[in-house]
Amino acid sequence: MVEKEIYKIFEKNPFFKHIGFEIVSGNEDEILLKLAVKKDLLNTNNSLHGGVHASMLDMVQSIQLRTIYQTSISTVNLDVHYFAPINTGDLFARAKILQQGYKIATIESEIIDENNQLIAKGTGVYKIVRQS
Repeated sequence: MVEKEIYKIFEKNPFFKHIGFEIVSGNEDEILLKLAVKKDLLNTNNSLHGGVHASMLDMVQSIQLRTIYQTSISTVNLDVHYFAPINTGDLFARAKILQQGYKIATIESEIIDENNQLIAKGTGVYKIVRQS
């Protein structure tokens, strides 16, 4: 199964492992990414660092697109909106493709906590890296 091979690529990534992301489930229609909030991911306000939110949104979007296109992709732009601080518990991210082109794709994702509260939302534009 192609999805499983793609997941292995991300799961072996040192950054993916360092932050603590986990692919809970996924297919071409939806990827569910999980993150257990750890103390070393908090900022000086004792809430999850905004860069972790952005990384989680970018990661779930990248995995979703890579599953669809089955080739490398590269982030062109990522817009993040932060809605609620969090400092404990589990976070979950899902992505939805908005526009699927040959060279560029647009996708949105959201992060919710274990109580289904919206924590952050993002929209990304990605270049599809086609092999010659």
